[in-house]
Amino acid sequence: MKRTLAALIALIALGALALAGCGDNGDKKVTAEQVKKEAKEAVNTAVAYSKQKQDELIAQAQAQYQELERETSQLMDKAKKKAAAGQDKAKEVLADLQKQQAVVQEKLKAMQSSSGKAWEKAKVELDEALQNLKQAYQKAKSELAN
Repeated sequence: MKRTLAALIALIALGALALAGCGDNGDKKVTAEQVKKEAKEAVNTAVAYSKQKQDELIAQAQAQYQELERETSQLMDKAKKKAAAGQDKAKEVLADLQKQQAVVQEKLKAMQSSSGKAWEKAKVELDEALQNLKQAYQKAKSELAN
C-alpha cells in the first residue's frame, strides 16, 4: 500500500515537473512554492484514494462476513437442537462455529482501526479468518446432515 502511494506521488510530482518544463521560453518559471503546493495536493489526493480503497475493502469483508453469519446461524440452530438431544459432535460443531465467528469479528475490528503495514497484516489475517469460518461452516454442514 505504501509503495503504491509512494509511486503515485512520485509519478504525479514528475508529471507536474515535466509539464512545467514544457512550453516555450515565454512561459513563467515554476517556483519552488508551486512545486510544493502541487506535491502537497498530490499527496492529499493519494491519501484520500487509499482511504477510499481501504473503506471499500472493509465493506466487502463485512458483507462477506454477514452472509456467512446468516448461513451459519441457521446451521447453529440445527446444531443447538442436536446438542440438546445429547449429540456431542453437534456440541463440538457449534463451539467451532462460534469460535470462528468471534475470530472474524475481532479481525474486522483490527482492520478498521489499522493503517499502513498494520492494515496490510490485518487484511491478510481477516482473509484467513474468513476462510477458516467458511471451512468450519462446510464441516458443520456435512457433519450435521446426518
